[in-house]
Amino acid sequence: MHVLVFVAITVAGCGGRTREDYVPKTAAAREALDKALVAWRDGEPPGRIEGKPAVHVGDTHRRAGQKLAKYEIVGELPSDEGRLFAVRVKLENPTAEEKINYLVVGIDPLWVFRQEDYQMVTHWEHKMPPAAAANPPQQE
Repeated sequence: MHVLVFVAITVAGCGGRTREDYVPKTAAAREALDKALVAWRDGEPPGRIEGKPAVHVGDTHRRAGQKLAKYEIVGELPSDEGRLFAVRVKLENPTAEEKINYLVVGIDPLWVFRQEDYQMVTHWEHKMPPAAAANPPQQE
C-alpha cells in the first residue's frame, strides 16, 4: 500500500513539489542502490533500510533461498521516471548470472525498485501470491 501512496504523490505532486523533485541526484541514487544490493548480499529481504535518507527496496522477483553472491552497477540508463541503473548480478542457489535494471525515485525514503516492479505498480498491477492465485475469491 505504501508504494501506491508514493506513486500517487510522485505523479500528482505534493506541497508544491514537481515530479522532477522526486528524481534524486545520480550520486544519491547510486548510493541508495548500493545499500539495497549490499543488504541483499547480506541476506536481508526487500523492505526498509534505515539511514539518512532511508532506503526502501521493492523487489518481488527474488527467488526464495537464492542469494546474491556478487554485483556490479554497470551504469545509468536513460529514463523519464527516475534514475535507472543496469546491474549485473551473480546469484547462488541456483547459480545464475543476470542483468537487472533498478529504478531509484523519491526524497526520503529513496525507493529502489526492480524495474519490473515499478512498472507493475505504476500500471496498477501486482504479482499474485501463489495461494491467492490458486484460490480466487468466490462470487456470491
